[in-house]
Amino acid sequence: MDDDFRYGQLAIEGRLITPEQFDNAMTQVKETGRSVAQILVQDGIIDKLTAARLAKALGRILRDERTRSEGGLLANTQIGGYKLLRRIGEGGMGEVYLAEQLTMHRQVALKVLHDKWADDEEFRKRFLLEARAAGKLSHQNLIQVYDVSKFQGKYYFAMEYIDGVTVEDLIRHEGSLPLDRIIDISLQVCHALKYLSANDIVHRDIKPANIMITKSGICKLGDFGFIQNVYDAELMQEGTTLGTPDYISPEQARGQRHLDIRSDVYSLGASIFHMLSGRPLFEGSCSKVMHDHIETKTPDLRPLRDNMSEEMVRIVEKMLAKDPIDRYQDADALIRDLEMLKIDQAAHAGDLPSTRSQILHIISAEKDRITQLEQSLAACVATRRVWFWSAIGGWSVVVLMILYRLLS
Repeated sequence: MDDDFRYGQLAIEGRLITPEQFDNAMTQVKETGRSVAQILVQDGIIDKLTAARLAKALGRILRDERTRSEGGLLANTQIGGYKLLRRIGEGGMGEVYLAEQLTMHRQVALKVLHDKWADDEEFRKRFLLEARAAGKLSHQNLIQVYDVSKFQGKYYFAMEYIDGVTVEDLIRHEGSLPLDRIIDISLQVCHALKYLSANDIVHRDIKPANIMITKSGICKLGDFGFIQNVYDAELMQEGTTLGTPDYISPEQARGQRHLDIRSDVYSLGASIFHMLSGRPLFEGSCSKVMHDHIETKTPDLRPLRDNMSEEMVRIVEKMLAKDPIDRYQDADALIRDLEMLKIDQAAHAGDLPSTRSQILHIISAEKDRITQLEQSLAACVATRRVWFWSAIGGWSVVVLMILYRLLS
């Protein structure tokens, strides 16, 4: 049963089956005693060749795990110009190591493509696309990528090593976070999203585990394993689902191909919900959570936290709208509302805005809000005028018909 579970998880990582198909297959395993591979092939979900490739990849993984447990695979291993020190993480496509860049005498995080995918052209292509796309980016709220290369059959890239904690770590140890800290984290991530959007990139995997916080309090958005240039979707097919189920947007859960910043806004909203309440937006199996993101109404934040800010509730609810058209359409609008909330919170604590930039920001934000209200009012008045004249026209026709009948 354990091998069946590992086999199914590997198939999900390879985007060959959905979590729901895996759940159904595991149910049949219990009922029939057949393997997951046999069930997936019989149901026509994967073919025999793919099933054999997965079995071969799983065998490699199990051998690698045994090797690691038996004798220090990483002891002073060198890849290119990097000396591996210790493993610090693992994702669906590769493992991440703390390493020393020998030429620069600095520590870096080195991401190495899994051996199980090294012979797979599609996965190599995706890995290199990830590295090259990330390597072109430079922003204080994004983890910097330094180098991408290949060494003795191993594909890797080196990136900035952050000696800090993730937002997931904070939630795990502290539960719900203070509102002022949530606003600060969210604003920094928003600035990263604004930069990514300006470069036509969708991150696709915004979540607490991918938000690093340095010792000086700077947030760094990392793990570009799911980013996609919105004009270059060559590695995506309609119906493919990427991302983490707890924070995935409805359109991403449906496997839609062309996403934009509004999908990342939803994922950030789900992350903020987790920071505010200390619990994920939805809970359960992968398939249930993904279904909830698509169909289930967003839980009310108010009962989950004392003295909940109504403005924060409004912002999160807008971010988590099921239809992208009902969310924030860009990062600027979200940043403006979060900045205003930050000022409101400071004022509530007796710390009134005093700097010229803060005052100008308030004036600018209020002017934008007044303009939006004027536009809404104008649209409402225009609609009523159309209704009035339509009504007059309708009654005129009725009156003329009555007069015609009386005179004829």
